[in-house]
Amino acid sequence: MKQTLPLVAAALVLTTGSFIGPSFIQPEAVAASKPANPTTTTTTTTPSHLIGTRTAARTPAELLTLLGERIKAKDVEGIIALHEPEAAIVDYDGSIVRGHAAIRAFYIEWFKLDPVLTVNPLQTVVAGGWRTWDGKTRDRTASIMGDYSLTQNAADGTRETFTGAFCDTVKEQWDGSWLYIQDNPYPPHGGPAPTAAHH
Repeated sequence: MKQTLPLVAAALVLTTGSFIGPSFIQPEAVAASKPANPTTTTTTTTPSHLIGTRTAARTPAELLTLLGERIKAKDVEGIIALHEPEAAIVDYDGSIVRGHAAIRAFYIEWFKLDPVLTVNPLQTVVAGGWRTWDGKTRDRTASIMGDYSLTQNAADGTRETFTGAFCDTVKEQWDGSWLYIQDNPYPPHGGPAPTAAHH
């Protein structure tokens, strides 16, 4: 299966534990519980976005941040929760990975390459939507555009690095949260396809 770059495709994962630069997101700390007595085993608390009710994005920027955190954690189900049921990822050759089942399989396969992704959002444009009874606009769409650098395992076992641009489409839900509808790390481009499969 040819690998593509889901961004935020995404929306995504970063060098040395940072995503979209240190000023954009602070890594979530994992707290350890103290033992009640010397015979009690110390346990680690799982970050809230990995269990139970997951954090919802209230802005396009938060959605990009959450996708990055969950890619870094290889939290496949958390990534799926950030996509509408019929969302799509665009592959390098223009083919489409569509729907939760296909996106889940895509990420499981991509994570085998141990990807490290740094994303630099440059522009977000929010438009459309409907005015609600309380004067708020809902059901808006946004385009998130920027560039990225990706390092991952190559077929020969070495590490390879790619750079590119992305243009993702996200949509506001009626509850005010945002979800991905299209993760596009390959907006229209020319030139030959890369010699090595990449995401």
